[in-house]
Amino acid sequence: MAGIRKKIACAILGMATLAPACSVKEDRLECPVYVTVLTDQFVIRGMNEGKVSFSSAHLIDREDISFLTFLRNGYTQACPREYARAAVFSGAENYTIVEDAMQVLPGQQAGLLWAYGETFSANSDAYVIDAEPHKQYCLVQFLFDESPTAPADYAWRFRIKAACSGLNIYTLEPLEGEYSCSVGPNAVGLWYGVIPRQKANELLLEVYLPDSDDELTGRTDYVIDLGRKFEEMGYDWTAEDLRDMTVSVGFTSADISIRVQEWEGDDSYKNVEI
Repeated sequence: MAGIRKKIACAILGMATLAPACSVKEDRLECPVYVTVLTDQFVIRGMNEGKVSFSSAHLIDREDISFLTFLRNGYTQACPREYARAAVFSGAENYTIVEDAMQVLPGQQAGLLWAYGETFSANSDAYVIDAEPHKQYCLVQFLFDESPTAPADYAWRFRIKAACSGLNIYTLEPLEGEYSCSVGPNAVGLWYGVIPRQKANELLLEVYLPDSDDELTGRTDYVIDLGRKFEEMGYDWTAEDLRDMTVSVGFTSADISIRVQEWEGDDSYKNVEI
């Protein structure tokens, strides 16, 4: 009798070793990969908060996080082993996100967006992403006869129009959509505009006199082909990190001229209040 019980026990043990499990190499796709996203590079760039997003065929997780909380250890999320995507971004205050698409809110100026996205297929139990932020906007500084501030009696305002107003958060490819933002003096009298990543130099600059009761609307006096001027400068919208530019405004009582030149900016843009 004891011998029969021993044989049954051995058979059960043998069947257990053949059952599918995460430890069996052939069945790895049934098990998740634990993806750790390191956000230290965002902190080094001066960004303390942002979002992380994970998806495969559908959204897995999207969360606002403090990068400082995950400094050195990273943010870990279970993802499908065969195909998944991860994204990290900061500066998305004026954006709305639907599925994979991030779009500037209508009538708002694009935020100072830094982002990293990756698509991957992992063959191990753990996968580490060192997320390096890349600059997804062109900051345009307006100068008035080489001065960063306009004369006290300067009445005009500017409106930047573009053909793309968003991007895919995982591939960082620009998405078509009407973009329009008004530019006037900020709290310290400086004039800045922001252009999100574009597919091409389809840019217009409108110069308008604002209505007495609304700074954002008014009579358009000039329309300038800003895209042509960017093209003449050889502006590259496919660069990993977009360059900043300067628009130099020369004006008289009768006319306005615009000259675009590359701006070799520094890290001071982080503290600019737009």
